Amino acid sequence: MKNLKFAIYTAFLGNIGKNIRALAYDFTESEIIIYGYLDCTPNDMDYESIDMAITEIISSYPNFTSQNIILSESYEPIGKLPFYKGWIFARKE
Repeated sequence: MKNLKFAIYTAFLGNIGKNIRALAYDFTESEIIIYGYLDCTPNDMDYESIDMAITEIISSYPNFTSQNIILSESYEPIGKLPFYKGWIFARKE
């Protein structure tokens, strides 16, 4: 999993929609998980943009055989949100 964090950051460049307040990541041996906190109800475009980034990550790390995208509407301060293995993005508020 060397350089995974760099691959995740790179994959999300240009793939973060305007509704997203923050993105965090987690992973197991075979699964990449992205948690998104939005300022509205998640829609298909939110899932699609994250899916595109995950596809890029999986192309670099084929040991990930599954993915999970968990998006939720949240108004909690970003500092109080769970960040799992790390933040990918946090909007200044």
